[in-house]
Formats: sequence, structure tokens, C-alpha cells
Amino acid sequence: MLVETNIIFASRENKAVFLNTEDKILNASIVLFSQKGYNAVTTKEIAKEAGVSEMTLFRHFESKHNLFEKAFDKFVFSPEFRALFEGLEWDLEKDLTKICSSYQDTLYKNQKIILMHLKNDELNPQFDATLFKFPNELKRLLSRYFEKMRDRGVIQENPEALATTFLTTNFGLFITFLIMNKLTFDTDIQVCISSFVKIFAKGITCSM
Repeated sequence: MLVETNIIFASRENKAVFLNTEDKILNASIVLFSQKGYNAVTTKEIAKEAGVSEMTLFRHFESKHNLFEKAFDKFVFSPEFRALFEGLEWDLEKDLTKICSSYQDTLYKNQKIILMHLKNDELNPQFDATLFKFPNELKRLLSRYFEKMRDRGVIQENPEALATTFLTTNFGLFITFLIMNKLTFDTDIQVCISSFVKIFAKGITCSM
């Protein structure tokens, strides 16, 4: 189930800690970069948002680009998807519901990272590599799951194609709710997840 929370970022430690100066600057940069994009934000604005002087900012970070790079690296996805896949029940609908809900929850917690990326499409490709590390790993795990389900005779379709379809559809669902918010769509996202999984699972299950 998608958890409503005020925590936007999933840090690698994932612990509630008092922020030091560097973390305050990193948090402020993520907020501003996600709102305005990289080029429109100044280090002066970031310092003000963080409650520090611009001089203090440059004591911790060499440049705005360095700050962006560090912020992107710090607030990366940190889901426990390996443990999730190890605990699956080999029931297609139940398993896909768990995977889908966890994926949506992870996207929700990292929404500012995603917005930041969408507003900064002219930056170094290394940022793409960082952002795509998680979905690529998830695709690999999901492909392996579908491959095992095919071996069990549950499905017949290409495992990698199924994984790609499942993940891209889910990401589209997340983006729709993120961009549109509640201006257009009033349906609860968990209801959408349940309906999607039922349709998807039914469509790929082998006929008896």
C-alpha cells in the first residue's frame, strides 16, 4: 500500500538524523533544482534556502555543478527489492501487486529526484546512469521472475518484454498522478494498481 508521508527523499542510510550543514545545502538544492531546473537556480538561492551564506556553500561544494552531482548521488533510490523478490509466493497476481505497490512507493518517495531529472535534460549523461541504475536492476529481477514463471508453465510470453511493459506502464501511472495530481484524476492509485495487475496477470496467464 502506498504510504502517505512527508519524507520526499530516500537517502542511502534511510535514518532520521539531524541535518548537518552539507545535508541542508543538498536538501535545498534538490528542492530548487526540481522546481526550476538546473540552469535557472543560482548558488545564492540555494544558500538562502538552506539558511547558510553563499561562502559557506562553496566551502562544502566546489561549484553548482559539483553540488548538483553530489545531490543526485546522495538521494538515489534505495529500495529493498532483492528482499522483496526473495519473498514472493509464485502467485502471479499477488506477486505483481507487491512489486507494483513497492515500485510506486519508491517512485513517490523519490519524486523530487524524478522532477529534477525531467527539468534537466541537457546535463551530463552520467546523471542518467545514476537515475536508471534502479529501474535497470528492477527490470533484471522482474525478467528473472517472469522467466521462472514461464518455466513453471504459468506464462508463455517473453520475460524481458513483459518486464519492460510492466515497468513502463507503472512509471506512466506514477507520472500521470505526479503531474496531474488531483486536478483531473480522482481515482485512488491503489485502486489503479489493483485493476492494472488483474488485467495484466489475466492477459499473460496461460489458458488451461
